[in-house]
Amino acid sequence: MRPVVLAFVLLIQLVRASPASDLLQQAIGELRTHYYGYSVVDWDALAEQSGRELAQACTGQPQCGVEEAARIIARLVRNIGDGHTFYLSRERYQQILARFAGKPDSRPVYGITIPAYADGRVLISEVLPQSAADLAGVRPYDRVEAVNGMPLTGLEDFRARINTDQPVRLTLLRGEERLQLTLSRQPYSLPVLPTLYAPGGLPEGVLVLRIPDFAVYQQIGPRVHQLVLEAQARGARALIVDLRDNSGGEETECSSAPGAFVGNFALEMRTKSVAVPFGYADGAVLGNDPKDPNPPYRLNQAARFTGQVAVLVSPGTASCGEIMAYVLQQFGGIKVIGQRTAGVMNTATEFWPLADGSAIAITYIRTFKANGEALPAFVTPDVEMAYEPEAIARTGRDAMLEKALEVMGIR
Repeated sequence: MRPVVLAFVLLIQLVRASPASDLLQQAIGELRTHYYGYSVVDWDALAEQSGRELAQACTGQPQCGVEEAARIIARLVRNIGDGHTFYLSRERYQQILARFAGKPDSRPVYGITIPAYADGRVLISEVLPQSAADLAGVRPYDRVEAVNGMPLTGLEDFRARINTDQPVRLTLLRGEERLQLTLSRQPYSLPVLPTLYAPGGLPEGVLVLRIPDFAVYQQIGPRVHQLVLEAQARGARALIVDLRDNSGGEETECSSAPGAFVGNFALEMRTKSVAVPFGYADGAVLGNDPKDPNPPYRLNQAARFTGQVAVLVSPGTASCGEIMAYVLQQFGGIKVIGQRTAGVMNTATEFWPLADGSAIAITYIRTFKANGEALPAFVTPDVEMAYEPEAIARTGRDAMLEKALEVMGIR
């Protein structure tokens, strides 16, 4: 009997037919069929060990439920040791699908991200365009020191104070300037999109292009080109592309967006059975993930920035975020500032749904240079520098932005 068959027979013998055993068999089958990452996996041993674990977990249960299998699947996927291969609960899978579809969140929100607190100040790192915070005048890297006139004691204190449908008055620091802004949370109907802004204290003509992720098809890349055109219309002489903690997204978006800075470039994606182009040429996206139903597209209006550019990354910059930084660095000679990135640049992932509504993200693409050489896993910055949100909250100074100015020779 072939080893693969024997492994599954063993699993079935150890755990009588049940929703749990069915789910575990499905998960292992999907992984065995589609995984194309760089981790070396003995699938037969994995199936046998997982079957034994499920048998032990189900001992004494007349009908073993899928929750037992889900715990084992999550652990076995984690043990593969591949950052692009992971388990998603039913709830998390639905959240991810909604994010990639750009579906609005029906809950009222302010539209801010708050990563750090220090010395009585909460740092706002992200402001969603057209959100309640944006419309009230809040900007990325503003620091909140009071809500309704009362000082803050931490992130949880801040969250509790603004957890209301009544208007809240924020006392903000923007550089050395102190501001009072009033806002009320509102339902947000737009996808998470890039923003263009001028932080306090930057020289005239220097703007920051913040790209939080590349999740929404045919939205992020075109938006980047639109904002670059806007920057040029505003007379920008330099752009700082902020990819810190950018978690990735759609391949079409991280192939179209770099074109606004480097023009044409070409890479290649390969599955076990097919190779497809991955790049940008004269305003058009070249190829896409073979499993993705969304086709490549052409931009209505492509941009090409000719001023100075620097890129900011962090250990949380992953996947498509890494691709963007790498292309700007390698094809455009643009300096990257920060720390080594997450380390999943040389692969891509796709979701395979399971019978209980959960899913497994499986690494099924490897990414290569045009000459056939595999891409590195990480982006290695030209200038090593830590991203320290707590220090920004404390001092109001973003040392990475300051370093970007220095690298570009701007005073």
